[in-house]
Amino acid sequence: MSDYFDRVERQIVRRVETGVPRPRRLPSPFGHLGLVAAVLVVILVAGVSLLARSPSQTSSTAPTTGAHGVSVWFATPGPVAAATKARTTQILRARLHQAVPGAQVSWAGGRIDVRVTNPRRGARAEILALSAPGRLEFYDWEASVIAPNGNTVASLLQAHDPPAIVMSQGSGTAAPGDPGLGSLSLARARQLAAKEPASTRVTLVQAARQGAAGSAAQFYVLRGAPALSGASITDPRPSAIAGGTAVSFRFTAAGSRGFRALTAAIARRGARVSSVGQTLNQHFAIVLDNHLIDVPYVDYKQYPDGISDQDGAELIGGFPKQSAKDIAILLRYGPLPVNLTATG
Repeated sequence: MSDYFDRVERQIVRRVETGVPRPRRLPSPFGHLGLVAAVLVVILVAGVSLLARSPSQTSSTAPTTGAHGVSVWFATPGPVAAATKARTTQILRARLHQAVPGAQVSWAGGRIDVRVTNPRRGARAEILALSAPGRLEFYDWEASVIAPNGNTVASLLQAHDPPAIVMSQGSGTAAPGDPGLGSLSLARARQLAAKEPASTRVTLVQAARQGAAGSAAQFYVLRGAPALSGASITDPRPSAIAGGTAVSFRFTAAGSRGFRALTAAIARRGARVSSVGQTLNQHFAIVLDNHLIDVPYVDYKQYPDGISDQDGAELIGGFPKQSAKDIAILLRYGPLPVNLTATG
């Protein structure tokens, strides 16, 4: 795992736009909380990499570094209401205040201007990383993901539909949410989404682990609203551990109840669709900025009533100190109300 964290750090600095390596599920040394920690370390490790390559920050014009500082301009997708401008500026200013001393954030001429007069090393990378949308969502995977035939995977499992079982359980070489297990090209995913009723919320999420560099991205279509969002997490902060840095946090009261309810529903479905000789543990999906990060399973035998998190969670993983700080900052101040694109 140490090599993985080194590569993540290089991605932040260089903004490498390659696929995100898929972390494997970790053992659970802390009982109930161990599963939560093992799950959420996956969110945030991969999340750092996504901050470095978020489409909202990709631009043909690189931010500038002048003789007296760094200046980065950000555009929005279209006209923005005054209240949204104020909120976006407030969040970005708060994020940068924690990581880039002296950063000045202002909205002028239809864009956000970030300037640092006497930047320290890595200031530009920090600005780009912390301008990501930062939208974290949790879905019931089988109940939300739509198979190519237009039905949810959950609705097809009791009939033991082979393609649905592969989307739910993965294959010998790929885990649920990876490309090739019912994923689609962007064009086909849009066609599938267009068949849903206009009143239905549909989200296209990029598959968790893409193929070789240069290959086309793959997508899944999720039906319905997420079960939980980043608003369910509170008090994220870096904490020192032997061998590195962790990120610890608590769930809000509503988030704790929501996570318990989500995992309980998933566990009950797992017991219902499984049979003698065939265990079909069900999953929830973790999505950051429309990128599928991981699809952890809930062992319905061990957690028949869902997973409790009474004492919060600590993300063990030996993060580089700066990465842990950036992760905590991003979660602490919540998502931006609009996407920003670096333009120069």
